[in-house]
This record gives sequence, C-alpha cells and structure tokens, in this order.
Amino acid sequence: MIKQHAIIASIVLLFFASGCASTDAFSRDRTMKVTIFVPADPQAYGEMITGEQDFQRAAAMPFIKQRVVVPYSRDLLRASTEAAVREIGSSQMGPTTIVYWKIENGTAFILLNIDTDGWAGVGYARAYDHPIVEKTLLQFKNIKQIVWNEAPGDHITR
Repeated sequence: MIKQHAIIASIVLLFFASGCASTDAFSRDRTMKVTIFVPADPQAYGEMITGEQDFQRAAAMPFIKQRVVVPYSRDLLRASTEAAVREIGSSQMGPTTIVYWKIENGTAFILLNIDTDGWAGVGYARAYDHPIVEKTLLQFKNIKQIVWNEAPGDHITR
C-alpha cells in the first residue's frame, strides 16, 4: 500500500514538475507571430540613407519578410507595426515608439516619437524607419496608404 502511494505521489509530482518547468503551452496562448518587412541588406540600406543620402532609392531597395513573436493582441495591424518599430531599434533619442495611431477608411495615420521631436539627424532616422513601417502595414489588404500625421480633426500635443 505504501509502495502504491509512493508511486502515485511520484507520478503526481512528475506531472506537476514538468508542467511548471514547461512554459511552451502558456507562451503559445500568450504570444503570436506576425510578419514584418525588413531591408534584405540592412548594411546597404543604411549606407544608402547615410552615405549616398538617397532616401527614395533606399525605400525602393528589396525588403524581406521576417516572422516575429509578439505578445498576443486582437489588433494584428498594431501588433505588426509595434514589432516593426521594435525591429528598428533606437535612435539617439532612445527607443523608437508609436505615439499616435489611427486606422480610418484604408489609411493608417501614424506618428513615431521621431516624427514629433526634432534633433540633428532626425531626417535620417525617418528615412530609415518609415519604409519599414510602411511596407509592414501595406501587406494588409485593408491598408491602402500611410500618412505620417494625425487624422483630420485629431490633434496631439507635440
């Protein structure tokens, strides 16, 4: 009888321990994958912006899809945009973040913190960041254009 209790207790302990050690099931429920677009050759992309200063050619360079795990969200567009912004990284003003977001009639109205605060070199940061966000959003059929400003009638404090 004691042997049976010991075996049952061992099995219960094993299930408990394996459940606590594994976060895969929990993580899958709490995360999701989104697709973002990033420059196929980040070094050449950066050099086109900072070296040749040809922002239009940089934006026209090849981009590739990249799958990224993000916290679960019901708003796939926002989650994808935030993932693209995180992929961009930081500027001299700190991490790039979304400070304004509105989707209206196929238009994404967006402002990043780099759009609302100027410093020497902000033009380069915008030239680097905007195409990544634009290409990520334009993969969605319901997005037809991106406007780097507030929606008409809205106003944020800058």
